[in-house]
Parts: sequence; structure tokens; C-alpha cells
Amino acid sequence: MSPELVLAIINIVLAGIFGSIVGSFTNVCIYRIPEHRTIVKGHSMCMTCGHELGALDLVPIFSWLFLGGKCRYCKTPVSSRYIKIESLTALFYMIMAATHLTMFLDPLEPAKNIFPFIELCALFVMINIVIVEMMIMKDTGSSMYVMTSALGIDFLVQILARILHAIRDTASESLASLIGKWLLQTLIGAAIGLLAVAISVILTMGFKSLGVYFHSKESKAIRTSDLFAIALCAAIGAIPSLVTATVYLIARVLIKNGKNVKYLGTFLASGAAIGYFAYSLYFCF
Repeated sequence: MSPELVLAIINIVLAGIFGSIVGSFTNVCIYRIPEHRTIVKGHSMCMTCGHELGALDLVPIFSWLFLGGKCRYCKTPVSSRYIKIESLTALFYMIMAATHLTMFLDPLEPAKNIFPFIELCALFVMINIVIVEMMIMKDTGSSMYVMTSALGIDFLVQILARILHAIRDTASESLASLIGKWLLQTLIGAAIGLLAVAISVILTMGFKSLGVYFHSKESKAIRTSDLFAIALCAAIGAIPSLVTATVYLIARVLIKNGKNVKYLGTFLASGAAIGYFAYSLYFCF
């Protein structure tokens, strides 16, 4: 087995472990953000008996398995959502690592790949922002502008890392040319997302009812989901956004403004995952 393959496997496994840990924090965000509670202070506790959880109760994935999905103290069943979110995040991190191995730090030359590594970390964060948005909408039936803002800030970090990397290593292409390409990808992605949203609004509400979409309080969850969809399409680029926008458009038209609106985030996340990872795998092989 070649040293490169061994290093690749180690990086993928470490990404999975890191993903499960971040997935545990993601669960905290999912429960606390809608309640306007801080996500940086306060200990985790059992939702039933209120007992503060110890270190052994908070080991991602394994604590839930070893305790049989029950609280150690009151023996009340603990929702399987915890292990599902942690496992899903770990899986996505491993796929991201496998399709972006060149972005990992080279142990022999850590300074060489620092900016690609920062970009990879920003992509990891993007995964969790999408998961948090998806689950908040599913739980509360509403969406939140704060998640769109978080996605925008995360994308700016990606862009900054790319620019710094280009400034240091640009050879054949000028910096202006590279920035132009990234900007074009972003604008095309945003345009595709906006087009999908516009078509869905027209098909579900008609031209005469567009005012309701923009002014009704009942449409707020839909509007924030649409905004998040546009921002996500802009962040993942032109080609992946085609899949994302198509899946979102179909789901949006079928669901309309009914009680199943809460599942829009799930469809959006699924479309983004399929589009982005398929696109990344294409370049790997």
C-alpha cells in the first residue's frame, strides 16, 4: 500500500471522526437556535430528567449505541435523531474528504496547503449550516434568515481563502482572471436558484397573487427558504446548482404552501448533496 493511499485513508477517517463531533454540536444548534438560546454556553442535559450529561454520555455516535438509545440516569429513550445527525455529518465529511484530498495539509509542507485547507474547513461548515437549516425548518415549520447570513459569511471565507491562495501561487492565470471565473460561477449559480424560485412562485401562486408571497406572514417560511436556496446555489457553483435548483423547484411546486412545507429543507439539502458530490466525483475520476 502506497504512502499516498495510507495518508488518504487516514485523512478520510479523521474527517469522519471530526464530522461526528461537529454533528454533535450541530444537534445543539438545531435545538437551541429556534429557542433563541446561546450555543456556546451551558451544559447538555437530558431533555426528560434534566440531569447534566457527563463526558461519557456525549461521545458522538458511540454513547447512544452503548447506552441502547436511553438516558443513563432516567432510562428514558433518547431520540434516534442524535445518532442520525452525527452519522450523517460524519458521512458527508468523509465524502468531502475523499473528493477534496488535495486540500488537506501536507505533513511535510503544511504552509503550502494552508489556504486550500481553510477552504475545505469552510466547506465542512457549509454542510452543517445546511443540516441545521433543514432540521430547524422540519421541526418548527419555519425558516430563519440567520442561517442564510451564516451561509453567506461562510462562502466569503471560502472566497478569501481562494484569493489568498491565488495571490501566493498564481502562475499561468492572472489573479483577475481567476476571480472573474469564481464570480461568474457564483452569479450563474445564484441566477439558477433565483430562476427556480421565480418559476415555483408563479406556478404555485400565479402572477396576480405575487403580492401575497412578498407581504403575507404565512409566506415568511417559504420566503426565507427560497432565499437560502438561492444563497446555496450561489455558494456551490453553476453545475451543482442545476441539480439543486431542479430538485427544489419540483418539491416547491408539489408541496406548494401546504403543511408539508417543512420538508422543503430536506429536498434542498438532498439536491445540493447530489449535485455537489456528483460534480466533485466527476473531477476525481
